[in-house]
Amino acid sequence: MSKTRIIVGPIPEPNELVGREQFIANLWRQLDGNNVLLLAPRRFGKSGVMRHILLRPQNGFLPIYLNVEDVDSPEEFVWRITRALLLHDRWRAFLAKARHAPRKLQAWFQDTFDEIEFSDAKVTFKASVAEDWREVARRLLASLETAPERAIILLDELPSMLERLIEVQGEKPAKDFLGWFHTVRISQKENLRRHRFVVAGSIGVDQVLRKLGASDKLNDFIRLYVEPIARSDAEQLVAALAESIDSGITADLRGQIIDAIGLPVPYFIHLFFSELAQVPAQERRNPDSALIERVYRDRVQGKSCKRYFDHYRERLRRFGADGERAAMAILSQVATAPTGCVSESALFALYKNKRKRGWSEAEFTEVINDLECDWYLVRDPNTNEYYFLVKVMADWWRRWFARAPR
Repeated sequence: MSKTRIIVGPIPEPNELVGREQFIANLWRQLDGNNVLLLAPRRFGKSGVMRHILLRPQNGFLPIYLNVEDVDSPEEFVWRITRALLLHDRWRAFLAKARHAPRKLQAWFQDTFDEIEFSDAKVTFKASVAEDWREVARRLLASLETAPERAIILLDELPSMLERLIEVQGEKPAKDFLGWFHTVRISQKENLRRHRFVVAGSIGVDQVLRKLGASDKLNDFIRLYVEPIARSDAEQLVAALAESIDSGITADLRGQIIDAIGLPVPYFIHLFFSELAQVPAQERRNPDSALIERVYRDRVQGKSCKRYFDHYRERLRRFGADGERAAMAILSQVATAPTGCVSESALFALYKNKRKRGWSEAEFTEVINDLECDWYLVRDPNTNEYYFLVKVMADWWRRWFARAPR
């Protein structure tokens, strides 16, 4: 039996996913009749779930995967889908014979197209569809309806694509794209009803939709949240990772590692073991509670791992300069609270103080809700207090940003 890999950078293979069996089974049930919006913070496991769907599809489904995080135009989006289909032998063979495929693309499907990896091919393609990308893309998707198998189009990081469109093209092209995407699914549903979309995002999709005045454009998607795994599954993962680095982690130490992180998120467990693996072998083989505490405090929370968490700070910039300052102040207040919890009224008072004349109750509600939807904070409905969802995030924020200018 092969040893369990420590995975900090790559996406796990299907056989490396831990504790996701029920989630994936439910995802397939939902795909029978729905499009799915897959939501999770970065590193929580959504890409691993999507890879599982891609590599282990159920009978009758044929998935394609696209990471669209850096897409900056609708033409680029159409190119990505077309390229993904052409690189898939079965889809390419089908589309080469499809009677209703867009005329502009038929030659691409029929030819060998060895040039697909060259930049000139991309430039030529985008120029050819620039005028009527909406119709070309709609007909391309419509042609998939007659295939023997049902298409599952996996779009990773669509909210980031929308933000990129706004940054490069402006809000109107981003809103136009969302309108087209909605029309393809809704207005054409009698003709486009067999294939499914799985859209995933690790940033606040609702905030982006609200900015574009398009909050209703993804309402037909079922929302599934990739949450932390069960503690029993986390303990098995800890045991397997400990064995892989020849470390004598006992049951009590397994519990200490999970408690230090706060919630059993596989990525953070892998991150801990990537640091433990760098400890001298003698200490690693005979660990104690003090070693676990030291690795967590000095390494996971230290400068060697800071880069792994920086994304959670950087993505606050999407709130704009004033909103960013308010969000940072709110997170710092919660991270440094003696009890780890702060009441909503206290956070509102802090927000007003930081925003000065620009404050509004509606904006505060949006900021605090987005921090909750983006998995930074959780609201206790019994006390109306907020606390960090994952302890390791609270510790990291307190370590690196609690004293930063707010």
